[in-house]
Amino acid sequence: LGSPLWFFETVPSTNDVLKQRAEQGAPEGSVVMAAAQTGGRGRLGRSWLSPRGGIWATAVLKPKIPIDRVFMITMAGSIAIARAIRKEYDLGALIKWPNDIYIGDSKVAGLLLELSAEADVIHYAVLGMGVDVNISPVELSQVSTHVTSISAELGHDVDRAPLLARILREFEGRYLLLEAGEYEAIVREWKSLSSIMERRVRINTLKSSFEGEAIDIDEFGALIIRKDNGRIERVIAGDCIQQEP
Repeated sequence: LGSPLWFFETVPSTNDVLKQRAEQGAPEGSVVMAAAQTGGRGRLGRSWLSPRGGIWATAVLKPKIPIDRVFMITMAGSIAIARAIRKEYDLGALIKWPNDIYIGDSKVAGLLLELSAEADVIHYAVLGMGVDVNISPVELSQVSTHVTSISAELGHDVDRAPLLARILREFEGRYLLLEAGEYEAIVREWKSLSSIMERRVRINTLKSSFEGEAIDIDEFGALIIRKDNGRIERVIAGDCIQQEP
């Protein structure tokens, strides 16, 4: 991962730049990074504030895994970012399903996976990663009160290059596990870093909203909820909001 790596001062979206390059034959492992994005986005087309001071990067992948396992790429990316933050700065980063990394009750990073696929064949995937590194709380407050940055947590700015290198190394190791079919190892590590396991949550999907206890994540990355009426619900996509005990 990271060979080649293209750096831009400003782009609308690193995902979009790399999708164009993937269509033109960019090899697996290629990474696009930008100092700032003007049109960064998260899941469901939500905007993603991407000023100078963060890590805004996307990697192109050509995974040799079944398409029903593709969400596990996002799981591997979440693990990589949480582990990198923990190892580089000794901050207790945890994962909130489906694709966010939190420190305490504030979001510090997120991922966006996009595919070019046909039937059961994945042509390529692009995994976008956004990490709030050296961004002030004042800038972050434009987005939400529950957003933080590494510099805000530490009280000083940090060098972003070692963090990006660590994220790519951590991700590559887990991506190779996926390609080797070691799915259970990824699920096990993800659960060990989860902020919501055995916690009460509210789930919002496109069709419904409900509350219950997050009791597991299955072998395909779906969240398993025990609803208040005792029924078990398998959630493939949606927003997960941790509730007060």
